Amino acid sequence: MHLTSTIMQFTKLTKIEIGGTKGKILTQTINEIFREFEIAQQNFLATNEQYDMIDISNRKFDDDFYKFRCRIKELERRLASVLTQGFDDQDTIIGKFKLLESFEGLLNRPIIQDELEKKHIQLLELYKQDLKIVQSIFLEGKALVDKVDERAPIPINMPPIAGALFWITGLYERIKEPMDKLSQLSQAIQDREEYKDVHKLYTSLCNNLKEYEKQKIEVWESILQENTDSKLDMFLLT
Repeated sequence: MHLTSTIMQFTKLTKIEIGGTKGKILTQTINEIFREFEIAQQNFLATNEQYDMIDISNRKFDDDFYKFRCRIKELERRLASVLTQGFDDQDTIIGKFKLLESFEGLLNRPIIQDELEKKHIQLLELYKQDLKIVQSIFLEGKALVDKVDERAPIPINMPPIAGALFWITGLYERIKEPMDKLSQLSQAIQDREEYKDVHKLYTSLCNNLKEYEKQKIEVWESILQENTDSKLDMFLLT
């Protein structure tokens, strides 16, 4: 089972391509690690042909498997190094998450998991900063929208209320995707105080956005009734 799962996980390395300024070098390193894995796998399977694996009195398999696992651990350390370099090279939170997703399956291996735990803390801090930025954008933009200021963050080709709703939706989607991905991290991360603080700030900001969206819709409904009544009293033909 261990051998089979290891082969399945390392086979995924053939599909990984890392972006960023260091992407080309890191991708080449991953390809090299996979080639070395293939050699280690072939050597191990070749030794299995020299003895009967069903014979429980023969301890040769255990010795060979131990050597194979030691080699895999060395490759894992190199993979963890590549992953952390790629993580630091990504500029955005979404970019960092996409990098982690490309290594899905390998992230559960102990050596890589231990190394990534530090990066998860960085993700929480970066996301917390982004939440504060979005909160500031919302408070400033809300004041301009309510005053119908020309500097309000509304697309030039949209009416005031529809534009405000479009703007609010954009802010909500900006914070939702990273939070969804954070909630899929290990339980150990979710039990930390940092995660609880971030989740509390996220919930508060979402409530503010949804409440403001509701207010705008109610305003639109009241204006719609007045406009409809006045238009219905007009002549169809002039």
